[in-house]
Amino acid sequence: MKTIYYGRISTTDGQTSASQYDDAAKQGVDAKHVHVDEGVSGYHVAPMERPEWKRVMDKLSDGGVLYVRWVDRISRNYEELNRTMRQLMDMGVKVVCTLNGMVFDGQATDAIAKATRDAVLAFMAAQGESDYLNRREMQKRGIESAKAQGKHLGRPVEHDARAIAQWRKENGSSIAETAENFGVSVATVKRACSAAK
Repeated sequence: MKTIYYGRISTTDGQTSASQYDDAAKQGVDAKHVHVDEGVSGYHVAPMERPEWKRVMDKLSDGGVLYVRWVDRISRNYEELNRTMRQLMDMGVKVVCTLNGMVFDGQATDAIAKATRDAVLAFMAAQGESDYLNRREMQKRGIESAKAQGKHLGRPVEHDARAIAQWRKENGSSIAETAENFGVSVATVKRACSAAK
């Protein structure tokens, strides 16, 4: 039986797929059967529009086991997740969530087992979409609040290492005093002084 692992990360800015490869290895999935879509929204980009997801579907076309960290890796959109999971179930795929061991078995034949599976899936799909929309709303509010307070948003301001090192030397100041003067961390001052040598 084919065993595949699918992962997805929304952004490549600060995130890597390493933890999903580690998770796949814990499940005994060979790295050549790990597929990760990187920098892809789980809400705005349908699974079938992702290159690695298409490979997963090709490999599982006649059944198998699909490991995912959580079903929101497949989609955070309620309709898309339900549609995609229905397709997987119809293909006889067993979907295993590694986060908590939940199993959605496409080979289930008992009506109660299928109904329970489908009800839990519907709840999880709704929860995934709600979580995404709530996070987006909270992020928007946080940005608006920060802007209203005049806070700087985005990447931290780059500091002039040469100016920091020169000021410290000219004033005979300690690293802590220099950090306080420039409003930077002690580590930033140490890096500036090291770079100036």
